[in-house]
Amino acid sequence: MNIKQVGYFVAVFETKSFTAAAHQRNVTVQAISKSISELEQLFNVQFFERGNSGVKPTRAACSFYAKARNAVEAYREVENFDPFGCDLTVPSASGAQAMPELSIGLCVPALDNDDKLYKGLSALIMRGARVRVKFCTVHPGIAQQELEQGDLDALLTVGTYDNTNDDCEQLGTLPTGIVVAAGHPFAKRPFVTVADLSSYPAGQSAAFDNFNNSIFWQYESRGVLGETRIIDGPAQFGSFLVAEHGFFLNAILPVPGQIASGFEVVPIAGKGALTVPVCLVSLKDEKPQAYHVVENYLIRMVGCANGSAAR
Repeated sequence: MNIKQVGYFVAVFETKSFTAAAHQRNVTVQAISKSISELEQLFNVQFFERGNSGVKPTRAACSFYAKARNAVEAYREVENFDPFGCDLTVPSASGAQAMPELSIGLCVPALDNDDKLYKGLSALIMRGARVRVKFCTVHPGIAQQELEQGDLDALLTVGTYDNTNDDCEQLGTLPTGIVVAAGHPFAKRPFVTVADLSSYPAGQSAAFDNFNNSIFWQYESRGVLGETRIIDGPAQFGSFLVAEHGFFLNAILPVPGQIASGFEVVPIAGKGALTVPVCLVSLKDEKPQAYHVVENYLIRMVGCANGSAAR
């Protein structure tokens, strides 16, 4: 028995019709009939008497419905569980305690579906590290201020960040790639090489106005890029990529998202390809235990992502 069969049973019981239940569940009548037959065989009882005007539940069906309805509702609650809408607690020797929380700002361009992305990352860390982490995208221009004001506990940056007030812990390295519009000549390639970038028309590469721009400067120092520019906002980002057919250098982040609809991320591979550090930046104050737990968890996460990309 599985929850789908139980759900089909509830639908038939409440609609008094196999056809109506099938419409409600968006499946075929055959699927409903098969599930009901399997349940009847499992319990060796008849749940419904079939007739021209529909089905009539038996006494066994009425008894089973009381339990089945509760099971379906409970499963739906589990399916729709939102870890951010409840007061999660963790057990301890002295009793239940509130789960510790951290706020981390990602210094990256805005991502599509970032709410879904951040919930996924938070749930992953919550399961593995038992710490509730709230992620958000933060513009580099105000990131340090939010850190010092206590609005954020830490920042995730691509590239190292040198500030005398901060600790910068390298979590690992990430492979690099380019972001291009869907109509760009590089968009459909599985990867590009440094030679491809070198031969592309000058003036078509850019970097965001970030803390360090380590990807941008490392490639430029190798003479790979021609004329370049700094992009300091989303509007310029879109215009540069779409209207001017440029490319934007970026790390390939270990997240299930994309930069924005209509754009592609293409890895840089082969000779001359670089990896860049991804860092967790925090104030030099003493950190809570939850911070160190999350830091260690992120080190493992970045390490796994980099290993997968290398393979």
